[in-house]
Amino acid sequence: MSFVESVVTNLVANIAFWLLLGAAFLVGGRQVERRMVRFFAMHRSRRIDVYLSNTALPRPDGRPRYSLSLHEFHAAQAVDKLVGAAPLRLPELVRGLVDGIWLRRRISSRVAVSQAANGAELTDSCIVVGSGARNLLRRFAVMEGIARATIVRELSTDLASHAVGEEVEVAITVGDGGQQSIKAVKNIAVIEKSTRPDGGAAAFYCLGVRADTSWVAVEYLVRNWRRLAKQFKDEDFIIVLGSAWEADYFADYPEPTLLAAVRVPRS
Repeated sequence: MSFVESVVTNLVANIAFWLLLGAAFLVGGRQVERRMVRFFAMHRSRRIDVYLSNTALPRPDGRPRYSLSLHEFHAAQAVDKLVGAAPLRLPELVRGLVDGIWLRRRISSRVAVSQAANGAELTDSCIVVGSGARNLLRRFAVMEGIARATIVRELSTDLASHAVGEEVEVAITVGDGGQQSIKAVKNIAVIEKSTRPDGGAAAFYCLGVRADTSWVAVEYLVRNWRRLAKQFKDEDFIIVLGSAWEADYFADYPEPTLLAAVRVPRS
């Protein structure tokens, strides 16, 4: 075989290899994409909004003042990583190729601070981070009875509403007003999926006793959404998680204990 023929053969073989590899990951990527769109109910916009809490109090004259929790910022980063260009977490060898395929129908996220107290943002799929103490969108969901799971005393603006080592209670409303209570001496986190009646959007409420466990809730959702999608399919659910109490806020993600997984009938 001549040098030219050898070069052409190798070139054709390489092109064929990358085309086959691209086709294989295109099929796999589209399957992940469809499952993600279905689970997060992103049929309308192919985007999920992340609403963080405003930890600052208003100025004396009533003008707003904004301050974000570092842990909630980490939560937003986790969501952005999930819906990024290559969600299959592929090695660098093929990431550029798959990114090029994936970007043709990219799913995106948008981060904002909860501001409106009328729940207008709930018309689109979103992840609401933090309790009703500082997140106005979450507060609206609790006050209007949209949220089925609440941490007892979560609407208190007292940052020390739960002391380290204290028992925490989560109240859950299921079915036709039935009540269920989950109690544990844990740093509690809650994840709730609440789908709009028309099925066009869903809100994921991710909150904890503290900002670090609100981050734990989001991180758990990001890491386990495939399993949750398989377990609950299109149904709403409530997940209650517990982490060991620590005086200092978590610097690294602690794998929490699953305390409860509740299937919620749609209203």
